Amino acid sequence: MPRPEAQPCSDCGRARSGRAPGVLLCRCHEKRRAAEKLAANRSAQLATVARLIVELDQTVTPDQVEDLLAQVAPAAHAHTLLLGHLANHPAVLTSGGSSMPKLVGEFLYAAIDAGIAGLAAPSCALCHRPRPLFHTHDDGQRICTTCYSRLRVATCSGCGRENQRIKVRTSDGSPLCPRCHDHARQPEACAGCGQLRLLKRSTADSLDYCRGCQSRRSPTEPCSVCGQDRRVNARAADGSAVCTTCYAKSRTSTDVCHECGAVGPLNARAGGRTATGKDVCIRCYRHPKRECGICGRARRVALKATGTSTDVCPTCYQAPMIDCSVCGQHALGRRTTKEGQPWCFACQATERIDQLLAAADRSIPDGLKDVRDVLVAGPRPRSILSNWNRIGSLSLLAKLAREHTDLTHELLDAEGNRFSVNYLRAVLVATGALPARDENLARLHRFAARIIAEVSYAQDRQNLSRYARWHVIARVQVDRHGQLGHGAADRCRQEIRAAQRFIAHLADRNRIIGDCTQADIDAWLTKQPDKGIRFVRWLRDNGHVGDVALPGPVPKAGPRTHANPDEHWALVRRMLHDEHSASVEDRVAACLVLLYAQPLAKIVALTVHDINTAEDGTYLRLGTEPLLLIPPLDALVTALPIAKPFGAARTLADPRWLFPGKNAGQHQHPTSLMGRLNRLGITTRASRNTAMLHLASSVPPAVFASLIGISAGAATKWTEHAGGNWTTYAAVRKNSTRPRHND
Repeated sequence: MPRPEAQPCSDCGRARSGRAPGVLLCRCHEKRRAAEKLAANRSAQLATVARLIVELDQTVTPDQVEDLLAQVAPAAHAHTLLLGHLANHPAVLTSGGSSMPKLVGEFLYAAIDAGIAGLAAPSCALCHRPRPLFHTHDDGQRICTTCYSRLRVATCSGCGRENQRIKVRTSDGSPLCPRCHDHARQPEACAGCGQLRLLKRSTADSLDYCRGCQSRRSPTEPCSVCGQDRRVNARAADGSAVCTTCYAKSRTSTDVCHECGAVGPLNARAGGRTATGKDVCIRCYRHPKRECGICGRARRVALKATGTSTDVCPTCYQAPMIDCSVCGQHALGRRTTKEGQPWCFACQATERIDQLLAAADRSIPDGLKDVRDVLVAGPRPRSILSNWNRIGSLSLLAKLAREHTDLTHELLDAEGNRFSVNYLRAVLVATGALPARDENLARLHRFAARIIAEVSYAQDRQNLSRYARWHVIARVQVDRHGQLGHGAADRCRQEIRAAQRFIAHLADRNRIIGDCTQADIDAWLTKQPDKGIRFVRWLRDNGHVGDVALPGPVPKAGPRTHANPDEHWALVRRMLHDEHSASVEDRVAACLVLLYAQPLAKIVALTVHDINTAEDGTYLRLGTEPLLLIPPLDALVTALPIAKPFGAARTLADPRWLFPGKNAGQHQHPTSLMGRLNRLGITTRASRNTAMLHLASSVPPAVFASLIGISAGAATKWTEHAGGNWTTYAAVRKNSTRPRHND
């Protein structure tokens, strides 16, 4: 085929072959002509856009519009696309909406931020909020990232939960939620700490780090708002750093809370998490509470129920039921704690306690192993891990185990009289690591030794020692369990302290016991008429002082306080019949005080052997004769003892006590019970006096003395205080048994 003849170019005149005759341009001039045409078209569009914006805001100049366009779209293609859409669709400047390219929305937001008035901000097609629109929805409408994430949900192919956000898809296209995606990943060695963790690659050095190492490696700068050296969350207009806290405080919004009316960021919107159908801020939002399918408590919902699972509270969600890789039991724990394997809380607590108690050769004494087993045997071993730094008894045990090979009572005595020491002592005694002893008696001996040591003169110190050890402590009566009661120990301490004050009184007068005169005793009795008289009488009887005159015993007065009878019996009825008035323990203790005038020290020492169930009812032994309990008190008493909810007090509880205490193997302390009764409106002394007066006025002294456990002499005195006269009771009783004859 013959080659076409060359034709001259219309611009440069050079011959070019293969061209049709007419207006002919060579390739270089053809490109130049196209560029000139594009520039002219762009200038026209720019003039059109500038005119439209100037009409909306008279303070704006065309140069400012041109600079703003160049800033948003510096690339030629993006610049042409932006100008073309604005020139061909001028209504987009004032109508807002969501039908626009992403670049147009960025320009509108930049123009509004620059202070240009009259422009309408683009809004999401779903939530209708003015936000940057990065995603495309149906019919070309654009939506924000929040709505896009809310729509990008499906049923996870891993866990089967519905409406889960899609993290990735498998090779066959099945969706996976973020949790299943993380579980499917295999833990690897972190480049920072070396532990097996789920890793994320760092853009700084292209190494894989765990979350903790990434946080520590993040660069920090002084915040331009608060001045603290913290991680950078955002940059201000001048490029200065803004930390996360200050950035969150500076966020503004035009949303209005339907509850409080405040303008600011919302925490939940109508149709979303709120069941009220309102937009609420973070201050007015209340998390929904439902029954947890694992623990059964009504708490916040951390994991919503599905067709195959129930609602899960935050505690159970963070601590799932796992098959422990160490002990094999199905219990609460962590999924990937033991070198990527599941590990229950009991095994975690056991290992931490072993590390704490282990000696230099990594061995643990046999006695301490039993203590360790008791501490982790409870139903809540997680509490040991949560309160690790707040368990004083555990820290004390570790200290004593490191410093001493054998644990003794003397080592614990040197630590003082505080709760952690007493708690640890009770655990060691209950497990057999320490021998049992009478703690009240041991504390009384330590108190006496401390008081005796405060006396400076040797002869007076020796006399006080004899009086305290052989007259006060040796003669004190123990309870029916062979232990020294709390009340008896307090009375002994008062007598020893009164004797020490008498010696201090003599020292103030520059005298000792051997030089004591009648004037010294009279001066003491003037200041302390009823204190220390027993010590002075003991000194006189044992020949330590001369023949001095002492006042005789002062007869005891009647009860000084008593409760209002109407209020007293109202409390009795409430404790007996109102099951919501108090716990079973407190109701039983209150009834024993209000009805039978029992002291608290005796109540807490009751055992299951004091209860006897017969055909005619339930009997409780308070004195020499068993007492028939009235209903419904008999049902309350037979419901005891009630185990403590958790801890060593539950694991090592002595089953004989009706009122088990917080310390392992021991009953409750009377002072603790007194505090609970006071909160119920029961004053112990006044209530006991009222009950005793009622018994003394309605029952013969010999009868109620044997039933409630007091002496016949004390019962007779109470009868005198009550104004009763039972001298004719025997004759009346005898005559009442004779057969009556009809006249």
